[in-house]
Amino acid sequence: MPWLHMAEFFQLSAAERLDALDAAANTSGFLPHLLEKDIWVVWSLRHLYAGPYADFLVFKGGTSLSKAYGVIRRFSEDVDLTYDIRAIAGDLIGDADAPLPASKSQERKWSKEIRARLSEWVDTEIVPRIKHDLQQYDLPATVRAEGDKVFIDYAPMVIGTGYVAPAVMLEFGARSTGEPSEPHVIRCDAAAYLQGVEFPTATPQVMRAERTFYRLPRGSLLKRRQH
Repeated sequence: MPWLHMAEFFQLSAAERLDALDAAANTSGFLPHLLEKDIWVVWSLRHLYAGPYADFLVFKGGTSLSKAYGVIRRFSEDVDLTYDIRAIAGDLIGDADAPLPASKSQERKWSKEIRARLSEWVDTEIVPRIKHDLQQYDLPATVRAEGDKVFIDYAPMVIGTGYVAPAVMLEFGARSTGEPSEPHVIRCDAAAYLQGVEFPTATPQVMRAERTFYRLPRGSLLKRRQH
């Protein structure tokens, strides 16, 4: 096959990308539309951690437990991120050692203000930069924002069962510092099953697994790999 001469996934033709997904699916046993979405998840992380805001972002949530630590078998559908509260709301928290509100009323005030700032930051920083990268590399996707959430809607190579949308949601929060965290290399699931294709990789700051387990609501780890 022509793509077996080491090539970057998104530089392949549409037919070659589809061949690559099918080959990885046949070897791994994963459904090809899940492998495709996983590629977009890792591409999104690579984009974010190549930006000027990388030092303030921490990757967290169930997807981080799967992609960074391998401690659960969960399909990587959405990307949860903490924007360091000290970076976006330093004027609110002041010099406090622990950036926590002193009262319920202050918590409500902080939450409202931080959400407004996050939405503005998403509109002015995140969306334009993602849009620029998508256009620069002629990638088959668009980007949109809904408040503090960003959606990367990609044109799927493979139609799935309908349970998994062809979109990656980046959900930003800023209620903490994101600590403790550590850097981890994140790779596409398909990469382990297909030689000759260079898939996206990323090295985000990732919330420590024990902290993420503590924060996750009961039942949130139960998303199945096969849809």
